[in-house]
Amino acid sequence: MRIKQRHRPSTEFSLASISDIVFLLLIFFMITSSFVQPGVKVELPQSSSEKPSTGTNTVTVNKEGEFFWNAQRVEKEVLAQRIREAIETATRRNDESGRVITLRTDQQTIMQDAAFVISAVAEHGGAVVIATRKTK
Repeated sequence: MRIKQRHRPSTEFSLASISDIVFLLLIFFMITSSFVQPGVKVELPQSSSEKPSTGTNTVTVNKEGEFFWNAQRVEKEVLAQRIREAIETATRRNDESGRVITLRTDQQTIMQDAAFVISAVAEHGGAVVIATRKTK
């Protein structure tokens, strides 16, 4: 006696799960695309940031053109050396936050002084965060 098979496996493929995935991806990309800002808006020295990101070390330049490394006055050449040492130490320790230098400048600081600090940090592979004050 031969047993007949009554249920044959279906050869159709359900596309319902694929359409759900495509719909979820569409929603995801629509939501995340709204976070992209179309232009660069610079309003220094004010910021609307609730919690500013800062580096381990701070360079301050006042309106007279004096340089301060972590609140201690230093000469321009010494500042470049301290920046190099801090970034090299952070690189050896594999400390990403140590490679970030916070730059604080007065509103009346000459741009050449700020550019000196930024180029000294970039020369050694660090990053600069410019500190700003919160907008009222």
